Amino acid sequence: MRPRVWFVLFGLLLTTAIATTLYAASDELVPAGTILTVRTTEPLYADYTHPGMRLIGIVDDPVVDVGGRIVVPRGAQATLEVVGVERSSTMKGRDRITLKMQSLHFGGASYPVSASYVQLKGPSEGKKAAKKIAGGAGIGAALGGLIGGGSGAAWGALAGGGTGAAVTGSGKKHLSIPAETRIQFQLTGTMRIER
Repeated sequence: MRPRVWFVLFGLLLTTAIATTLYAASDELVPAGTILTVRTTEPLYADYTHPGMRLIGIVDDPVVDVGGRIVVPRGAQATLEVVGVERSSTMKGRDRITLKMQSLHFGGASYPVSASYVQLKGPSEGKKAAKKIAGGAGIGAALGGLIGGGSGAAWGALAGGGTGAAVTGSGKKHLSIPAETRIQFQLTGTMRIER
C-alpha cells in the first residue's frame, strides 16, 4: 500500500508543478528599458499643478514582444502622478513639472509600473530678463544721449534698464503643457502582464 501512496503524492506534486509552469508561461514580461509613450488627456499648468496630483494618460504606441504580439495595447489607460513642481521667478530660473507613471490599466486589470521620471521644462527666465533689461538700458542711453548729452545717456541707461526690469517683472507666463502632449517613460523594472 505504501508504494501507491508515494505514486499518488508524486502524481499530485507533478500535476501542481506543471500547472504552475503553464500558469507562469501564460504571463508576459515587459523588460526594463522598454519605452512607454503616453499622451496626456488634460493640460498641465505650473501655476495650478502640485505634487501628489494625479492625472490620466493614454498609451499612444502599443508595446509588442519579440514575437510581434501586443503586450500593452494602444489606448490603455495610464495613471500619472506629479512628483515635483518648480516655478521660476520673473528674473531667473525656469518652470519644471516632474511626472512619474504609477500604473497601467487594460484588459480589466491594473499593473503597477516602475518607470523613470519625466521632467517637463519651460524656457529660462534669466536670459529673457537680461535681454529686456539690456535692451531697455540701450534704448534709454540712446534717447538720453540725444536729449542731454553724456550725462543724459547715463541717466537714460539707468531709466531704460529700470523700465526693462519692470517689463520683465510683468506679464510672466508660466509653463503650460497642452492636452495631447506625448511623453515617453522608460521602464526601470520588469513588468509582468497576466494573461
